[in-house]
Amino acid sequence: MLRSSIPARRRSQRGVTRPALAVVVLLLALAGVFVHAWWQRIRHDAPPPAAPMASAATGSVARPAEALPPDALLRAARADVAAQHLLAPVGDNAFERYLVLRAQPSSRGVADDALRELFPYAADQVAATIRDGHTDEAKRELDLLARADPANYTLTLLRNQLAAQEAQLAATAAAATTANSPSAAVPAPRREPPAPTVAAVPVPESRPPASTMPVPPPVARIAPSPKPAAAVAVAPAPRVTPPVLLRRVEPYYPQAARRARRQGWVELAFTVLPDGRVDAVRVLQAEPGSMFDLAATTAVRRWTFKPATRDGRPIAMDLHQRLDFRL
Repeated sequence: MLRSSIPARRRSQRGVTRPALAVVVLLLALAGVFVHAWWQRIRHDAPPPAAPMASAATGSVARPAEALPPDALLRAARADVAAQHLLAPVGDNAFERYLVLRAQPSSRGVADDALRELFPYAADQVAATIRDGHTDEAKRELDLLARADPANYTLTLLRNQLAAQEAQLAATAAAATTANSPSAAVPAPRREPPAPTVAAVPVPESRPPASTMPVPPPVARIAPSPKPAAAVAVAPAPRVTPPVLLRRVEPYYPQAARRARRQGWVELAFTVLPDGRVDAVRVLQAEPGSMFDLAATTAVRRWTFKPATRDGRPIAMDLHQRLDFRL
């Protein structure tokens, strides 16, 4: 009797288990359909991903700063510093990457230190952009500097320099427009009518015969005595004093050269203005070529001199300087 009841109990359990399993499978299927529909809706509402930006200088594809994780963003920023991409190109420069890093609490200290160290070199690049007449690019670079350190007094100097450059360009454009206008043509000289010709009428002579005319006595002409030659005054030679270096800024060592253990030198020529500032910095020779050029020119632009003088008056003077880079 006991043996016959066991199979019957098992059959009844199987009959209960099968409907329950079917219900579970149905619920899982419904949950899968709901999750799939929810995921499709999120993908439809999400904005499309930003397209990578192409670097005009190298032709390579550069990802925007916001699209990189913090570690990769920090490596990219340091690579930009090594490549001297402090403010340009757009979207692929050290300042934009460090500004994004500064917004993250875990990287704020590193980004602040980097921006503070790079600020003077970036300011020199903005000044060079203004001198070259690229005012729109200078405004973009000034905006990056203002985001990095809005209270820095260098921004005021750069804005004044930019305003003066814009005024000079506007005046030059106005002068060119006036010169090319038709009203500026020089009028042709007016011709005067010819004077009337008067015929000469001969008049008969009424003087007495030559034998009766009195002969005037000869007049003795006394030649003036020669004046003594004036003494030629010899002007003294002007006294010229060369410029004297008052403030020297040492160049930073490029990260790429430091990692590669590269050494070299750069020979520069520049002009010391009458106010002691440095202008027109240019590279004469460098070894190896272009590796240390930016670091050398950026440092020399920040030097300050006591200007050269001629007879006590400040004058501009050209100088040569060689900077060595040694580890």
